Amino acid sequence: MDRRVMALASLGLAGSVGVILFLALAGDQPVFWFSVFLLGILAVICETLGERMASGGRSTYGIIALFAAIAALNTPSAMIVALVSAFHMRLLKRKDSPWEMAGSAAIYAVCTWAAAAVYHALGGASRAFTTSNSLRSLVPLLVAAAVFWALNTILVMLSLRWSRGTDPMGFVRGDALRLLPNQLIYALVGLGMGVIYAQNAFHELLNAQGAMVLDTLGNPIIIGSVAESLRGIFAVFALTVVLGVAWYFSGRNIELLEAYDHSMEVLVTYLEKREPYLDGHAVRVADNAALIARQLRFPQYEVNRLRHAALLHDLGRPAIPREVLLQPSPLSEEEFERVKAHPLEGASRLEEVEYLADMAEAVRHHHEYYDGGGYIDHLAGDTIPLTARIIAVADAYDSMLHRRPWREAKGHEKALAELRENSGRQFDPEIVESFIAALEAEAGRSAAAAAPAAVPAEAGERAPEREREIPRSASRRARRREELLRERREKRERLEREALGELGEGKPGETAPPGEGGITSAGGEDEGGEAP
Repeated sequence: MDRRVMALASLGLAGSVGVILFLALAGDQPVFWFSVFLLGILAVICETLGERMASGGRSTYGIIALFAAIAALNTPSAMIVALVSAFHMRLLKRKDSPWEMAGSAAIYAVCTWAAAAVYHALGGASRAFTTSNSLRSLVPLLVAAAVFWALNTILVMLSLRWSRGTDPMGFVRGDALRLLPNQLIYALVGLGMGVIYAQNAFHELLNAQGAMVLDTLGNPIIIGSVAESLRGIFAVFALTVVLGVAWYFSGRNIELLEAYDHSMEVLVTYLEKREPYLDGHAVRVADNAALIARQLRFPQYEVNRLRHAALLHDLGRPAIPREVLLQPSPLSEEEFERVKAHPLEGASRLEEVEYLADMAEAVRHHHEYYDGGGYIDHLAGDTIPLTARIIAVADAYDSMLHRRPWREAKGHEKALAELRENSGRQFDPEIVESFIAALEAEAGRSAAAAAPAAVPAEAGERAPEREREIPRSASRRARRREELLRERREKRERLEREALGELGEGKPGETAPPGEGGITSAGGEDEGGEAP
């Protein structure tokens, strides 16, 4: 491990132990050992449920237990829970370096100390809760959660930068910011657990007359027993079970959505086997359409729906005879009319399925021109559905980048030039510019991620080991998806060679005149050969 990371871990551990001793001895804040033990078990469970992030860190549910400890106990007790949480079962099973566990413990303890200090400074309640002080604790808790996230992000970013050469800003943009809303929600859940635990585990000391006994500062004395602590943890575990069931079914719902997406991809990939040179076209068009939608600030739900429509935009192509699609020679008028019917055919199929019916318009109109010169319904301008205008740009761009039996690939720069040239005639100008801006932003992010970083020698020597670690930590579903994509990439060139071999008597370099035939003037994905 990098010496700087080891030094940071050592300093963090020493500082945390020092703070705990100071608060417990000089600050007169007792450590509730039995409660620490019980909530420590909860913290280990929450940490074990975490997942590794692409940048090398981990996203866990440990903040739930930590904020439960902050609310239910006090600062030194919560810090000890944080130290214990680093020894989660996955880390021990993988037999990682003790320094990694020490670093995790130090980061959590320091972040918990900062969050607890902010929470109590802003008036957050602990141990004794009423409805009013529980509500007053919400704002202090959210501020404390934001402080926890910011400090944790900085410390993890430094650790990954020194040990793995991870790009700091890439980590912040790619993982840390994405996790901030989750951590705020987890903190609220932790407050709820802390309130439940405290209400069951502690009570105010009363005298013989039933009045509260106050300390020298005038605060009520709050005490607890082993039996009450057990009652508290049982109440918390009951809530944890409910949350666990919700978490499980939420995960199952995500899996179903992923399976839905994957089923669509498998369907269109199978359909594309009729035209081997199209392999992967629908997925690429869908990805580009989603890129445009995000650039236009579509809600995520709408991005997903558009992606589904883009995946199925050529669903009607199987209705066209294969010999028409693959012929490199000019199409007759009758053949071209059959080709032009494929958006209608695809839309009609989608309209028959209730949960796909809202995609039918995008499929029906993705060959309309912005100036009204397209097909099927000769719509123009904003009368063309926005989703169809987006798919038209994404479709044309991908088509121009890849070789077809009747022409060669045009390349990225030429494809962008043709999109701009046909902007306002074939394509919506706003969508063209949004797409180009999105591609440039994507290229900038890729360049920043690929930029060489100063990686310590030791980290460089361990690089192959880290490369092997990521696939191991990935889910089985993700690994299988990668395997399928790799197989498809390996098949693509062979299938294209076979298809082009069958058409060897044709003229691969021939292209259609502007505005005519199976190829649009900007190379939009469409039909074989040229129109008459």
